[in-house]
Amino acid sequence: MSEKSILKKTEEARECMKRAVHDELVKKAKLGQDVIINRNGEPHKISAAEALRIQEAESEKYGEK
Repeated sequence: MSEKSILKKTEEARECMKRAVHDELVKKAKLGQDVIINRNGEPHKISAAEALRIQEAESEKYGEK
């Protein structure tokens, strides 16, 4: 397998994981649940709605879809 092929597969996997996390945050936000996130190496409990806002803001910041 060529390096270019490996990079393409890696990017596809990253996008798939990103969509899966987003979908789970949407589901948890609708249910009013909390999530645990990593902040500076420490676990923090926040609402899924807040985590979703953070994720979407980061996506916009970096021009991702």
